[in-house]
Amino acid sequence: MIRRAHIWHCFRRTRSLGVLWGVVAACYLTMASANIAETILPGDQWLYADPASVAIDPAPLQALDAEIRAGEYGNIDSMTIIRRGQIVFDRRYQWDYDAQHAGLVYPSPPPWDYFNPRAYPFHGETDLHSLQSVSKSVMSALIGIAIARGEIPGTDATLGDLLPHRQFSDPAVKAVTLENVLKMTAGIDWEEEISYFSQENDATAAESTNDWVGYLLEKSMAVEQGTLFDYNSASSQALSEILTTATGVPTNEYAEQLLFGPIGITDYFWNKAPEGFTNAGGGLFLSAHDLARFALLFLHEGRWGEEQVVPRDWVRRSATSWVPIDANDPDGWGYGYQWWVYRHKTEAGPKMYGGWGWGGQFPLIIPELDLVAVFTGWNIKEDADYAYAFDLFYDRVVASIALP
Repeated sequence: MIRRAHIWHCFRRTRSLGVLWGVVAACYLTMASANIAETILPGDQWLYADPASVAIDPAPLQALDAEIRAGEYGNIDSMTIIRRGQIVFDRRYQWDYDAQHAGLVYPSPPPWDYFNPRAYPFHGETDLHSLQSVSKSVMSALIGIAIARGEIPGTDATLGDLLPHRQFSDPAVKAVTLENVLKMTAGIDWEEEISYFSQENDATAAESTNDWVGYLLEKSMAVEQGTLFDYNSASSQALSEILTTATGVPTNEYAEQLLFGPIGITDYFWNKAPEGFTNAGGGLFLSAHDLARFALLFLHEGRWGEEQVVPRDWVRRSATSWVPIDANDPDGWGYGYQWWVYRHKTEAGPKMYGGWGWGGQFPLIIPELDLVAVFTGWNIKEDADYAYAFDLFYDRVVASIALP
């Protein structure tokens, strides 16, 4: 779950798609690819470099680090900055979650009690951090791989085609395409813009059932598919069921074989939804460095060394702003295939896209600068109101780097 309802008042729903921005974004990704051809890829270990050696001013990094350590932005758990394949900044921050969350109870039942410090944000005593909705971006990559392998017919396939064992309350929901599920434009009647601490939020209500996708498929259509951006975590969970139905392989095992293994991710935790399928909406736990591997893969347009792990066209489509989030600001935020486009290319700076997970999980990719950043965090209290790491990073660090 992305669980950021307290900022949704900044956005407005839109009934128009960002086709023009899609073309522009694809062009910029093509132009940027020439700049990253020689980037170093990590093996078992990462290479480290001084910021100045890769043309990054260390002062903004040091200032931001000091502010995070002072608690100015709440619970940011890590900040990792990578340029030209080398780590130039890498910090972990410690917060007393036992004290912070003592006596607090989340409205969903265990194991979805996000205030339980034994389970969140880290998996047990490991450094595997909950990614929450960044799991959706990983899930999207797996769908792209499966389509390229001929295991899923394509994005024009419908929910009815892909989930033939399921019952649908509304025939129009059965006709929703995979394309519109990926873009969050399914049109299904769904409310996820209010507080996640309310059972009136459909994502929270679904977590209280033993079948999240079943809860989704009991819904009717609210608007015609493809016309309205409406964030829907249960539709992302349907992607996991779609993949396993098509391949016969659990989503996490499929990821091990075809995504994690090729890029060197050997340690992860990925929980399951009650219906038995891997939790694609928010169940993946990775270390910050392994999340950076995933971001670096997308920086390289899906290629890792000699292997095209994720199809290049899928990466470009994922990073394309098909859907402007605010109809009054079509050049602002957008949404691709389970990825957010935070900044379009403007005179003010380069494009940035990435994932977004509740609490502060941000893999951020700036192709034109051969730059990746990863933040993890756990600002989950309902009254949490801090500057977001993607804004801090862009305004303080990205803006200080000259375009090549």
